[in-house]
Amino acid sequence: MGFHSKEFEYEDSWDYETSSSQKKANRHRRRDDVDDRAPIEKLPVEIYDQIFSYLIPQEPPSGYKRRNSDLSAVHKSSRTLYATTFSTIFQNATFPHSPVYSKFLDQITTHPALGAMVRRMDFSQYTSVGLGRTGRMNMEMQNLTSKTLTQGLQAAFNLREFLAQEALGPDIGASVIEELFLNLSLLEAVDFCGASASRFKEAFAEVIHPWNPRLPQTIHLQRLSLHECTTLATTVFTALLPRLPNLTHLDLSHTQVTDSALMAIPESANITHLSLSKCARLNGENVVTFLLEHRAVRHLKVLNLYYDPSRYRLLSAIDVEDLLPALPKSLVSLNLTGASITSEHLYLILPLVSRLEELSLGHTELTMEDINAIFAPQWKSSLRYLDLTGISAVTPNSLHFSTNAILPQATSLQVLELSEKNVTGCAKLQATKRCGWSEQSYGRRSYLARKDVDDDGERLWKMGSKRWGNRKIPCNFGEVGGIYAYYGLGK
Repeated sequence: MGFHSKEFEYEDSWDYETSSSQKKANRHRRRDDVDDRAPIEKLPVEIYDQIFSYLIPQEPPSGYKRRNSDLSAVHKSSRTLYATTFSTIFQNATFPHSPVYSKFLDQITTHPALGAMVRRMDFSQYTSVGLGRTGRMNMEMQNLTSKTLTQGLQAAFNLREFLAQEALGPDIGASVIEELFLNLSLLEAVDFCGASASRFKEAFAEVIHPWNPRLPQTIHLQRLSLHECTTLATTVFTALLPRLPNLTHLDLSHTQVTDSALMAIPESANITHLSLSKCARLNGENVVTFLLEHRAVRHLKVLNLYYDPSRYRLLSAIDVEDLLPALPKSLVSLNLTGASITSEHLYLILPLVSRLEELSLGHTELTMEDINAIFAPQWKSSLRYLDLTGISAVTPNSLHFSTNAILPQATSLQVLELSEKNVTGCAKLQATKRCGWSEQSYGRRSYLARKDVDDDGERLWKMGSKRWGNRKIPCNFGEVGGIYAYYGLGK
């Protein structure tokens, strides 16, 4: 079946029909039994899917630039490729603005076959600002509302990933939550990064609570991010977490999750990526018990326990002593910023550096001698990223000129996160440039990055990203961009 479009984007009109010329060509091919297609046109559909996936930008263009321009060129090159490109573009649907979603919705509701292709609905780049319209005008246009969003979810009944964020919060009503958690049986990943609008909060409270008779006993989600969803009630976590037996990725950063809700996660879950950052209702001793005894976290690869000690310190010195020796061997990324760590804990940290690639020790009480010891030859450090933000002993001079200083050494380290003051101070020293380090920053965070590194930073556990120091658990494969990059890498 063929397709027709003026432009290869959601913004433009689509006609889901077989053209008369295509029908005539097919009849002619059947009569003569001659296949005059080029070799590339004879490939299986699965091969096309693999090839065309490389033509989709990892980070969608910002602003109002055209998307999928490469796919558009392929789309117009032959009759065979004309149809096969549709599957690729509809599999991963990205919505930067509400008019794009409105036209997409019109197509998948008019032509159910298109809706069946959709695997990802991505609103991570979404904004209601721009196009010369006010917020009131956007509301009156009704391009993207809880109602139209529900209609899109119903049409995309094979959906696997739903990626939202704070700008979409006011448009997430109870019907949207019901579709996601009650009706879409194939859904694997949901991300609500930063959503805290009152309507979002009320929608969750209405649907996800222990007394809702329609709430299934098992929800088959594998990846869930409620990163910075600060307004969700504790009852949401009490009702939701025990119903997720297939969890692999869980981000509860800065939420009101409780110790009892964590312990209620089914033992059948196999959580490899976990963030409990800035959760003020958690108790350090109980969190350590959860991490050491719960079967669902036996194979952790990424663990984020970042806390601002000026507001709340999760891990005491005793908690650190209990936790560090028993961390799983599978762990490659560990964030202990804000934990009560002193020189007395160094003997517990050193055995970890041979298998960790990321380590965050910000706002601890380590000395420069302790830090330099991490890269002593006998420990065979594999660290690529180290966060030393907020450690009083760390200064530009100590990083360069203390005994066994780390910056002049030829180590595996690629990125060193420091306070802005320290990064600026290092950048002024000629010794920094001679050692091959350069100044970088993103959002509120500052780094020294080693130049001329052969390693591109891509790792399977990063799910497609090449960046170091991400504090947000990813729910989809691909480079981190947009609001997700701000929350994970810039905040």
